[in-house]
Amino acid sequence: MCPDIEKALAYQVRKEIAQRYFRIRKLIEEDSENVTRMIEDLVRVYEDKLGPAMIRIYALLMDKDLIERFLKELGWEGLPFFDDHIVHSENIRKRLLQGMEPHGWFKSSKFTNLVMDSYRKLYEEYLEFDDLREDILDELAVVKEEIAQFTRNYSLDEIMSFLRNLNFEDESTVKALGKNIDSSKMGELEKKLAFPDISEIEDRMPNVPKLPKPDDIEGRLKALAHEAFERHRDEINEILQIG
Repeated sequence: MCPDIEKALAYQVRKEIAQRYFRIRKLIEEDSENVTRMIEDLVRVYEDKLGPAMIRIYALLMDKDLIERFLKELGWEGLPFFDDHIVHSENIRKRLLQGMEPHGWFKSSKFTNLVMDSYRKLYEEYLEFDDLREDILDELAVVKEEIAQFTRNYSLDEIMSFLRNLNFEDESTVKALGKNIDSSKMGELEKKLAFPDISEIEDRMPNVPKLPKPDDIEGRLKALAHEAFERHRDEINEILQIG
């Protein structure tokens, strides 16, 4: 075979590999972008639904030490969503408790039931959050495997070596890379083509522990509610007028 033909064939093979590299890479990038959007949805559920549901319970327990004990029962580290002003704001408390109907024979039981109902609402929001989180973890596992297979099948060093000698005349290559790239910018391109650590995407997920079911934590929550009631009878009498 003529050396020129061999050279042309070798070039064509490398060219097809490069084109396939960018096509597959594009698909993986789209999957990664989809996971990123899912995580953005998860953050919204965390902030817009879990947040208010958690603050509602804080506003009922009132004291920071009771709130910390409540979080310890959940296995939730730190003080998520806690703000002293918000927790003790009467106006915010009223908004948070709108639609909540105290029920029971005595004021103490009405307040205890209000705390339990608030936790049930928190748990409902948590279940929505957890379902979405599980979907994200499944998608992340797929993307991780796609990247692992892609890395095994394609050598970035070989692709870069080929691109340094490419004329950027092929339509699919131009779509993947844009206009002709100056050789001085090849180093920047190589950094761009390297897949980011997928854990960077995973780290954006809010860290929420597996919350106990309301029935499993009922006794401990009622004890906290009783203690809050004993400390703040006058304020709680006002709270019980909210509905």
